[in-house]
Order: sequence, then structure tokens, then C-alpha cells
Amino acid sequence: MKRPTSLTDLPMFAHDDAIAIVFMGPGKTVEWRQIAALLEPRGLPKIDPMMGGRYVPAVKRFFDDEYKLTAGPPSAAPDGPEELGSCKPRRRILRV
Repeated sequence: MKRPTSLTDLPMFAHDDAIAIVFMGPGKTVEWRQIAALLEPRGLPKIDPMMGGRYVPAVKRFFDDEYKLTAGPPSAAPDGPEELGSCKPRRRILRV
């Protein structure tokens, strides 16, 4: 894969190295990781453990919200790690 130069070059879930290049410029990965750690409590999307990267549209939305470029409530963050196969079917209640 070539070095990303814009948001359109990034996959939907991107590694911090690629996000750092697009958002801050080449050679800024260490700084991006420090900044990301500070911004995550304020709503910056965390690295999705299942997908192995940050959801890029949500990262962009976070910064758009930070700089008041969007109207409406901020986007929601995932509530936690998914456990595939853990969903149990509902039992049907028969009424007479």
C-alpha cells in the first residue's frame, strides 16, 4: 500500500501510523499516539480490537465536532468489545 496522503487513501479502519500521516504529516506517529491518548477520554474513537484500527469516519467526525464544523450531538462510541456467538435466543412465552 502506498503512503496515504488524504482521508480517501485510508481504509475504514486505519492503523495509527496511517492516521498520523494524514492528520499530522509524515514522521509524527509518536506525537499522534500521545495526542490520541489525551483525546480518547474526550471522545476520539479508540482502536477497535476486532478491526485493528480506528474507524476513520468517526475520527474525522470527532475533529469536525471539536472545531464546530458539524451540527447536532456528537457521534456515539462503541460500548465495549464484541463477543461473537454470545447472543442467546429469546424464549417465547406462551399465554393461555
